[in-house]
Amino acid sequence: MAPQLGLFLIWAGVSVILQLHPVNGDDELTRDKSSEESHEDEECVFPFTYKDKRHFDCTFHGSIFPWCSLDADYVGRWKFCSESDHANCVFPFIFGGKKHETCTKIGSIFGAWCSLSPNYDQDGAWKYC
Repeated sequence: MAPQLGLFLIWAGVSVILQLHPVNGDDELTRDKSSEESHEDEECVFPFTYKDKRHFDCTFHGSIFPWCSLDADYVGRWKFCSESDHANCVFPFIFGGKKHETCTKIGSIFGAWCSLSPNYDQDGAWKYC
């Protein structure tokens, strides 16, 4: 019975995966259907605002894959992020009221990090270097 159950679970899992839309459960996050051109060559805009929230890097909001807006205020133009699309460090940045010109290890036990905005104290956006 175990092999039959295993085959059923594999079949059910594949069926679910094949039915997933790249963007899960968010009707507003849709490709701009008014144009047939691809957005793959366009650049992500950081920060961008989506549903009243500022994003300083690619986001998974409403999706199982990271994506970014192609406009500062999301208006329906977006693309999935590749490795080269993620936001860059912003130097100098303010952290703890002090200006940092390079990545810092202050406040981290896992390694050096940087801010994705000029003022980490205000925005809280960061990534590892």
